[in-house]
Amino acid sequence: MMKKILYIVAFLFFGNLLMAQEFDYIKTNSARESLKIAQGFINKNNFKRAKKQLKYTIKIKEDFPVAYRELGRVHYELEEYAEATIAFEKSFDANTKISRAAYFECGEAYFKSNDIERAMYYYKVYEEMKDEKYINKKKESGLELDYDKIIAQRKKNLEYVLKLPKDSPYAFAKNLGKDINTEADEYLPTVISSGKRVVFTRKHKHADEDIFVSSIDEELGTWKKARKIGYDINTKKNEGMAKFATHGKTFFFAGCERADSEGGCDVYEAELEDGEVSQINRIEGLNSHYWDSQPSISCDGNTMFFSSSRPGGLGGADIWMSKRLANGDWGNAVNMGKSINTPYDEEAPYIATDGKTLYFTSDGHEGQGDGDIFISRYDDKFEMWSKAQNMGLPFNSPSKELGIYIKGDGEMGYFASARYGGEGGLDLYYTKLPPQYRPIPMIHVEGKIVDKQTSEPIATKFQIYRTGKKWLLESDEEGWFFACLEGNKGYSFQVEVPGYDYFLSAVFLPPSDNEEPTPVLISLKPEGYQDAVVHKTAPIEPKPKPKPVPEMNIQRGAPTLANSKTTLDTGPKRTRVRSVLVYFDFNSFDLNTLAIKELKKVSMTLAKDPAWKVEVIGFADNVGDADYNKKLSEKRAQEVVNYLKKLGVTIENVVRQEGKGSLEGQTEEEKKMSRRVEVVMTKQE
Repeated sequence: MMKKILYIVAFLFFGNLLMAQEFDYIKTNSARESLKIAQGFINKNNFKRAKKQLKYTIKIKEDFPVAYRELGRVHYELEEYAEATIAFEKSFDANTKISRAAYFECGEAYFKSNDIERAMYYYKVYEEMKDEKYINKKKESGLELDYDKIIAQRKKNLEYVLKLPKDSPYAFAKNLGKDINTEADEYLPTVISSGKRVVFTRKHKHADEDIFVSSIDEELGTWKKARKIGYDINTKKNEGMAKFATHGKTFFFAGCERADSEGGCDVYEAELEDGEVSQINRIEGLNSHYWDSQPSISCDGNTMFFSSSRPGGLGGADIWMSKRLANGDWGNAVNMGKSINTPYDEEAPYIATDGKTLYFTSDGHEGQGDGDIFISRYDDKFEMWSKAQNMGLPFNSPSKELGIYIKGDGEMGYFASARYGGEGGLDLYYTKLPPQYRPIPMIHVEGKIVDKQTSEPIATKFQIYRTGKKWLLESDEEGWFFACLEGNKGYSFQVEVPGYDYFLSAVFLPPSDNEEPTPVLISLKPEGYQDAVVHKTAPIEPKPKPKPVPEMNIQRGAPTLANSKTTLDTGPKRTRVRSVLVYFDFNSFDLNTLAIKELKKVSMTLAKDPAWKVEVIGFADNVGDADYNKKLSEKRAQEVVNYLKKLGVTIENVVRQEGKGSLEGQTEEEKKMSRRVEVVMTKQE
């Protein structure tokens, strides 16, 4: 008898299992029993099974408001917002007093779908039901406590969304597709300058975070299937938030619960050789006993921005900054302050290659939803970061955004968003940046310093100058160096190494998309070294005529060195360059006191050494008519030349005079800097 009972139990168990496998739900004749089974799936976060079980429940009993209420909740968790609103509203049709929390959740589903009017309606109903009696009041009191904390912020989100312009030419972003995006979360992208390789973080529900990589298939022009970046980086714990240094030789990432981790998650540096990881180091001095993650480093490698939950912030996770010290160590981290941080979470900082434009995600500043992307710029004059500005459409949505990366051209942005219509969770998107959100256009310069006689590399410190600015750089043991410099400007390279002639030469760096860095070769001439010397008594054999080396001089207009390797060489002549900027008031070509003072200095230099030659080039801002601005720039150049002549500068000194018209400028500060005349002095030595 006992064997027979066991057989029947086993049959029932395996029969139910087979039915579950075939139908993905468990059959029963009781709607209430089926509802309990579905709620069990919900408690285990198995929402796909719960959805099928609830649909089966509704087949048993169509007029079942609790089942519809639970089905709406499940659709919402699966990000099926349109289906969620239908289920919620069917539960309200069956019983308006079934659940107060469901009205808030229905409002959330409409909000995520960007249906603002319906979202506002259901949020209002939720608030009005606060003191009423309804069926699930006791059961869902915990949910309501959570929703009561959100509702005030959500109403602010709705007010913000209603003010957004809907007709912007930049209002759309494109999903990177199924070879990169999945039902899991993909976020915090970093893209190499060519735009042909993307690295990002992926996290499946109830799984660890890992770093993935994908590249463009050159033949098809599509992304290849993303893969994990490697087991020396990814472990069974969480890794992610990878960001390449601009030169691509290192990248930084967050590693959690490692043997050398100090506070759960810490920031690490990975060095690359031929694209492969050669060494991984935890960054000392920067990390704390708390959560430290999401690093982004400046182009010069001397400033690190990251997110941390350490004490001393404004609340939640804040963005912090650390400077590299002279000995190579990292200094104490400094909180970025109230213009960036709030009592809520600030995450995923990205510092552009100009070192002055910071992008990040925030829950606390005015925005659309669960975390928007913001921008802040550093003001040199006041030595502070501007108040965070929401980047609006298409970057932000009612759902969460987490992380942005700006391609080397400064025009294309890659970011993560959980917006409606993606593959699921956070997906990676890309779009062109509106001009007001672009960083200062930069040139990525990759150079080498060598011995002119032997071509051996030279490790040394050296300087790059532009009027009023100086960069201190250092070449490594391979003679290699890297710099990010503003494009469309002239620079003076100066290198002083014992045993070599003093090196000084100038180069004009034209604009670039930075898909490849601009190459620069500096050849230092050993003291006493002579280029090929021919003795009169020796037989002379015919030799091939050497190719002419382009002279390194600042060129205006179209660059003479385009598509060629830039060479800074110590030949028999060197070009010295000095540049003075003279600024004007809006719509004026009158010289002010400061301009007169600068021009007097120029005349004194020319009086002492008439060998200097002068170019005078005028500019205007982009306010108003282009033809008018062209004439205004010419008048400004003419005013400068007239005053120089008044001070005794001869026509032989002024070799060029021109008005170039408008310069692009979005902010008032950029426009102010555009109202100028450049006085460029050059001399051959």
